[in-house]
Amino acid sequence: MLRLAAALLLALTAACATAPSGVPADVVVPLSANWTLQGRIGIRAGEQNLSGQIRWQHSMQADDVLLTSPLGQGVARIVRDADGVALEVPNQPTRRAPDAESLTREALGYTLPVAGLGWWMQARPAPGGTFEATRNGAGRLMQLKQQGWVIDYLQYAADGRPRKLAVTREGLEIRLVADSWEAK
Repeated sequence: MLRLAAALLLALTAACATAPSGVPADVVVPLSANWTLQGRIGIRAGEQNLSGQIRWQHSMQADDVLLTSPLGQGVARIVRDADGVALEVPNQPTRRAPDAESLTREALGYTLPVAGLGWWMQARPAPGGTFEATRNGAGRLMQLKQQGWVIDYLQYAADGRPRKLAVTREGLEIRLVADSWEAK
């Protein structure tokens, strides 16, 4: 269960500030470099399931992601700052690495596409990589395929930001519901 929580937190640690080309500006909200997201998360990896709440504070300089149980108890926290990335799990020593990819390799034995999710949550492909995008008749992103991941946009909020997404790849599924999203 802690490995699954660590995988989730590590998958949620990054975003950038410039928009990749090829994204129609009239169907997405402006890219936010600083934001706070609060919501719910579910992870399924094989036979393991984890659900809970998430609070993610992002800026260009740092990320602070807290995953809690449905009752509000802290399960794991990941912090990215100028010194690298740290993973805090109750009753275990803090793990540190220079970047989230190194930390996922160390903690999980494989690398997750850490940088992508901060972009995908804003209905944009991550820069520097190829992608396939499926849009509806109004031009809104419905599915994105990038870095071997499939991101399905299940619902959008009134402000145009994705509200529900499912991120899947090879037996791992992350479902995210953004209950509140505040751009700063």
